[in-house]
Amino acid sequence: MPFSPESVAARTARRTKGAAAPADLVPISARPRRPGPAPAAGRTAAPAATRDLVFKAGAEAFARSGFDGVGVDDIARAAGVNKAMLYYHFKNKLELYREVVRDMLHAVTTAVTAIVESDVAPPAKIERFIETLATMREARPWFPPLMMREMSAGAPHLDPATLLLLRGVFTAFGRILEQGVQSGHFRKVHPVLAYVTILGPMMMNAVRERAAAEPGRAHLPMFALIPRKDLIAHMQHTALSMLAKDTIR
Repeated sequence: MPFSPESVAARTARRTKGAAAPADLVPISARPRRPGPAPAAGRTAAPAATRDLVFKAGAEAFARSGFDGVGVDDIARAAGVNKAMLYYHFKNKLELYREVVRDMLHAVTTAVTAIVESDVAPPAKIERFIETLATMREARPWFPPLMMREMSAGAPHLDPATLLLLRGVFTAFGRILEQGVQSGHFRKVHPVLAYVTILGPMMMNAVRERAAAEPGRAHLPMFALIPRKDLIAHMQHTALSMLAKDTIR
């Protein structure tokens, strides 16, 4: 049986009774959001964390196999991301490679500049310089093998901006030598020879330690473990002996 107009009106009134007037409605954009579900296992990490994963995977791969021996697929796979995410953070493989080198050079330049500008005597600055290199090498174990491979090939992958950072480290070191000569602590030496005398053995020892870490080599005398404090003390003594005015030659 059809409803009468009166019954329809009455039912409509009951349905809308107490409802909010249009002016009282809250826009969707202003409504509080419900908390979403927890991230699923394996979901892509935050951009900053993803960049760190790509950076570390690339650094380790370059140190192990060199620039030409590593593909973008290899780096992405090691980082646990897809290639698109790698390209999101770095323009290409070469940019990633250079960023790995620049990261170390930026850190060393900043630290050495602070040493140069400190109030301690030049011999103490040399000691701090060596300790700083050892500390940063431990934080970035990929740098010595990567850099030694790059330099032995003629540094083909380092652009002027990266080489400028390399010059910054050397220039800061040279300032320490000049301060030592002016204060009477050091004899005058060629800064390049002094630089390689200190840096070369530390880089070589870092490479030696990587080789020593391979299984089945611990018994070989060449791969004996050298405590960090012993390495630093030896290099400090060697450097100061080389620079001292009364060194017997």
